[in-house]
Amino acid sequence: MWHALLSSVSLTVAAVSLALGTVKALAARREPALVLKLTASSLFHSAALFLLVTPAVYHAVGELTGVPHLAALLIDCAALLRVGHAHLLAHLWHPPDRGGVPLRRKVRAWAPLYGGTLVVLTGLFALTDFDGPARPLLLATDHARVPQIVALYVLYLLALSAAVTATVLKCRSLLALGAPGLTPELDRSVRGFAVAVALDLVHAVCLLVAMAGAAHGRGLDALAEGAWLTTAASALLATHSLVRLSVHARRQERRDYFALRPLWQTVVGGDPQLVLTPGLAWDALDTRIALSRRLVEIRDGARGLRPWMTGTPAHAVAQLARGGAHPGVDVVAAQAAATLLYAAGRRGAGRPPAPADSGFPGLPGEDVPAAGERAHLVLVARYLDHPIVREALTLPCRRPRAMCDSGHA
Repeated sequence: MWHALLSSVSLTVAAVSLALGTVKALAARREPALVLKLTASSLFHSAALFLLVTPAVYHAVGELTGVPHLAALLIDCAALLRVGHAHLLAHLWHPPDRGGVPLRRKVRAWAPLYGGTLVVLTGLFALTDFDGPARPLLLATDHARVPQIVALYVLYLLALSAAVTATVLKCRSLLALGAPGLTPELDRSVRGFAVAVALDLVHAVCLLVAMAGAAHGRGLDALAEGAWLTTAASALLATHSLVRLSVHARRQERRDYFALRPLWQTVVGGDPQLVLTPGLAWDALDTRIALSRRLVEIRDGARGLRPWMTGTPAHAVAQLARGGAHPGVDVVAAQAAATLLYAAGRRGAGRPPAPADSGFPGLPGEDVPAAGERAHLVLVARYLDHPIVREALTLPCRRPRAMCDSGHA
């Protein structure tokens, strides 16, 4: 019953990790971001780790290679690499270490620990003469009096503990920073991720106690096997924390996609040729692709409206904002919304473009950095029906009709 439970848990975690890892790998092909690649690789390592623990796979690896306990070595290596992935992800979340020279410096500093540990573990394993049955999760207790195996597991657990401690401290440092990019959702995910990684320390302690007991003739196999449940809990909690971020990002993309619809209709509605041709059939199910297409179409539509743009609506918004009738208004977003609405209305009414010498300075907010463009356009879309924009659009037409018709500011 106990072994059936361990096998069921391991197979469940392996299946979940493999499925989510495949999803992340496909996402990384569309958007080759390092975080996505690392997440996919970490999930694949988890899948291999928990698959190797199941008795059928464990024994099959030994029979195919002629090395009965080879799966045990692979399990330890995969577990250490899984924590290594978590360690690197924590650095990628940390603003000072996010990229460039600082990240490369951190990688060079920790690579000898991971690489050296894997090499030494393999060497100690190769120097060991094994006897007795090959039982999953019990290599450490079955050979607790073999010096090479004791050295192997002491080194493995020390390296694992060092990596886990560094990862948890990096997560705590990120939370203590209160960085601008640390949203409440990311805060919860980082906290859950830190707890998940810390659970590996529980596994390390339990395994050490089981080894010490076995060395003194006490049978603590159940403790060594039960410790594996903490590793399973660690994998599931870490996966949940990473998936939470993805789900939140997809929800935000969906909200932004629909929030941009009024702006898209304003700038593209008069020129349907700006709408991109449909992509692959399954692209319609990908919110990120749909949002990217919508942003591209809005940019193209705004460029198409440029001949009809004038500075009059922006001046009117600025005048109303200075009057204090609309406190808390984002003036640049309101100016952009008024300018686009005014230009779309003129084009829709068949008015001629503004003269080339009208002195139009450019669409307000068009110099927003690429990283902030999406948020800016969502804000512009929300200002399309704002009172300050509606009022500003009436001000130009209070002037002589000739000026309204010509589009001069």
